[in-house]
Amino acid sequence: MARRPPVDHKLDLKIIPVRFASGKDAQARAEGNNAAWTCECGTLLVGRCYYQFGDTCYTECPECNRTFRVTPDQRKRAVSVVEAA
Repeated sequence: MARRPPVDHKLDLKIIPVRFASGKDAQARAEGNNAAWTCECGTLLVGRCYYQFGDTCYTECPECNRTFRVTPDQRKRAVSVVEAA
């Protein structure tokens, strides 16, 4: 069976909201179920809204220990980032 050559796909990054527990808002960049944003302390963070086998996941900032969840839509695509209160 012949294999097709690899295709180089351009990822379409979208802007999604980040909601901090302090009430401040910011923006994240997302593609599929992954998102990247900057914590209020200035640390760049990456997270995702879906983990295999139906498990959940969160991102903890290594500098200030705040925790965040990337929230999904029905198709498990990232739609927002929310800091745990």
